[in-house]
Amino acid sequence: MRVNSLILLIFIIVGATGMAQNDGSVYRCLSPLHKLAHPKYESAVELEMISDPAIMNLITSQTGTVRGILNDGLVPPEIKGHFPGLSDSEILKTPWKELAPYKALAILNYDAKRKGTSFTQDRKIPKVRYESAVFANVHEETDFLGKTYPPGLHTIRPPEFLKGAIEYMGPFNYPGGIELHFRIQKPAGEVSVEARKLQQLLGVKPTHQHVYVVSPIPQKKLEKNPELVATQNADFYRRVNLAAEMISVVEEEGRIAEKYKGSGADRIDIFGSLRPRNLVAVADYLVARGQKQELRLGDQAKMAWVGFRGHDKFDKPDLMGMEIRSIAPHSDLKVYERFLNTIQKSWMQQKTGISQTALKHWLDLYEGDYSKALTENWYQKSWYEVIRQSPSEVRKELGVKRLWNLSFNRDEKHQELKMLFHNWAKDPLFFESPEQQKQIIASQIKAIQTLKKNPESITETVSVFLKKSGIYESVLKSLNPQ
Repeated sequence: MRVNSLILLIFIIVGATGMAQNDGSVYRCLSPLHKLAHPKYESAVELEMISDPAIMNLITSQTGTVRGILNDGLVPPEIKGHFPGLSDSEILKTPWKELAPYKALAILNYDAKRKGTSFTQDRKIPKVRYESAVFANVHEETDFLGKTYPPGLHTIRPPEFLKGAIEYMGPFNYPGGIELHFRIQKPAGEVSVEARKLQQLLGVKPTHQHVYVVSPIPQKKLEKNPELVATQNADFYRRVNLAAEMISVVEEEGRIAEKYKGSGADRIDIFGSLRPRNLVAVADYLVARGQKQELRLGDQAKMAWVGFRGHDKFDKPDLMGMEIRSIAPHSDLKVYERFLNTIQKSWMQQKTGISQTALKHWLDLYEGDYSKALTENWYQKSWYEVIRQSPSEVRKELGVKRLWNLSFNRDEKHQELKMLFHNWAKDPLFFESPEQQKQIIASQIKAIQTLKKNPESITETVSVFLKKSGIYESVLKSLNPQ
């Protein structure tokens, strides 16, 4: 008995230690079992990578020779210079896989300059495809798609997991960076993990991931009640985006900030936050679907921590999708695996965490105007609107003058600060819970007191606020309805 008790005690201690390592809110709120056992649709990961030799090795021309790119039969002087002593005919017949990476890049760059369409019109790199099989020089043992690859040379077959168009990474049609699409039929979280393993297998550094989670458009439900079901799905999307932002702040100590190049008319947005107008565009799109109207969403709701895409984005009909764009090279994929699996299953089953009855009561606060309801309850508005709607206790604690100074100085670099001053009282998760509203305001006041003492502790203060207020936990749990 003593031995058994000792073993049990050791087991409990070890188990508790293991749990303590993963005791973040994501692990407590999202079940590892809440995932699709047999996904009906493929999930996809966009991988933006520098065109180093391991990546260039994955692609070839449509014909497998240089002629596949220079298909007009002309070899320009800047390309001839890379092939001293060879005739035009010999250059055109050169197998693509025999080219040094810099030569392949030079040919692709030449062709990009004469493409004739901008990056925004068409991102595809013309006349290329994936190699049917390549050697991967594996440096450390890697498990990939159910197979273990020890160090050494191994054959992999890119078309089995890399599908669709091969695209330019940046906005200037330059092939020095390319975007590949990793697609397999597994739970979304596992697809993300396997995409990271592919990079390990190839010996390239981890990069940002954009993971697509798709779901059938709930057409019959939308036709029965277009505005209510559209709002239900748009608000689920709102909370998924909010959860992704909060994961960045709480789990990764990251800021919510814009990333762009240029300014004014020449500004190109690379990464940004969800805007109220984009959230409303998603609802409008789904309402139109319910009313059997043809409406293409395009890129209207792309720019966010989580973008939203309509049926016009996908190669199978009547699908909608969310593009989780915030998974960084340093991100813990164990966290995101659980997050991705959760939202995929919940959305596919249309278990969006808030009942239609509760949502209808919420919409009644706005006389059924879903556009106004969604706009007012998204924190990412102008500072003037955030402050105007902020709870009086919060404004009073900081003081209007200090609040304005703080907001103007931090708008672009620390947009997460708006979460701290946002009025959460009418959020669909909290509008019927006075106790939670009190808890949130108390946490807001305490966070403001911290900022008074240390104005530079913005991200850390917001992180603590999101946890202490219960907002982080409530949003995560709403994505994983029991």
